[in-house]
Amino acid sequence: MIFDCSGVGPGGISRVLSEVVRHWPAGQRLRLVAVPPSWESPAESGAEVVVISRQAADRARAVASATAALRRVTAEARQEAGVRVLSLSPSVALVGSQLPVTTIVHDLAFRLWPHDLPTSVRQYRRASYATAINRSRQLLCVSARTRHDLLGLYGVPEHRSSVWYPGSDVQGVTGSVASELAARTGGVLPYLLVAGHAAHKGVELAVEALAELPGLVLAVLTGGQRIARFADAVAASPAADRVLLLDRLSDADYAATVAGAAAFLMPSHFEGYGLPAAEALRLGTPTVISPDPALLEATDGRAVRMTTWTAPALVRAVSEAVGGPRPQAGAAGRSWRDATTHLADLLATDPAPEVRMMSQTTGKQA
Repeated sequence: MIFDCSGVGPGGISRVLSEVVRHWPAGQRLRLVAVPPSWESPAESGAEVVVISRQAADRARAVASATAALRRVTAEARQEAGVRVLSLSPSVALVGSQLPVTTIVHDLAFRLWPHDLPTSVRQYRRASYATAINRSRQLLCVSARTRHDLLGLYGVPEHRSSVWYPGSDVQGVTGSVASELAARTGGVLPYLLVAGHAAHKGVELAVEALAELPGLVLAVLTGGQRIARFADAVAASPAADRVLLLDRLSDADYAATVAGAAAFLMPSHFEGYGLPAAEALRLGTPTVISPDPALLEATDGRAVRMTTWTAPALVRAVSEAVGGPRPQAGAAGRSWRDATTHLADLLATDPAPEVRMMSQTTGKQA
């Protein structure tokens, strides 16, 4: 297998990369193109992992470098039987592939929730999605919702797409609650966690709701990506002294911090799947989600769902989640081992030999 990682950045897609590599069938060779600069292959992986290249510092150089590397490694692999290319997220670099490509599509947020996205980012994503749709023999959607969006926005017929759910287990709780959070709560005061590494995560709703949730601390998982308007919401809140912005955590400390929360919140305005919510439930943490359909799908109906995208609805949902029994750990979602096995099976299945290319009209709509 050749993995194109040029579309992988901080957040859920980076976790997909790590967990798929960790659980890939033992003895197989994985060649990774354009992995993030600081990414390290999991030591426990049974596959032979070869890093061909890493992402450059800026997008233009990163795309050019990934395209060249993908062209080179796929040209060399054309003489090998059964080699496939898996792109972990839509990327313009796929124009360099000399072999059939399968692309994982996580969401179409740049079309359905474009707020706060810079023009340059929207333009790049239009190009990367159009490239992936035209160059891929298979499109694997992380939810039925994303598959539906591909059909509605790009006219991708169902025979070209399948649903592949990511795994949602995290590697055993061996870490510690984030040190600054432990210091703030004294290890006693209950805390809420909210995913907050992107503008569509709805952190402003959680900050507004906190004023009506006395006795609780709110910790925002920024993943190292501080969102200006979230920081502004905190500064303007009467409960600002009970809000903490956490930087990127190690996998072990992330799991421990989620497992120790009174509730995990995802009041997102949009999601393609909602991996953090599924992970929280797997850890036995009460979880609150927005009305977004992908989150309901990802949590299998086991989360407390907000009735509207408002702070009062979030207050009611948090009160229900915190006041009820904690979920049974491991009851929701599926393991990464099972998810990776399913992914390998999908990649081994050869789609119809003739794949319809998207029309020029559809391309213009991208």
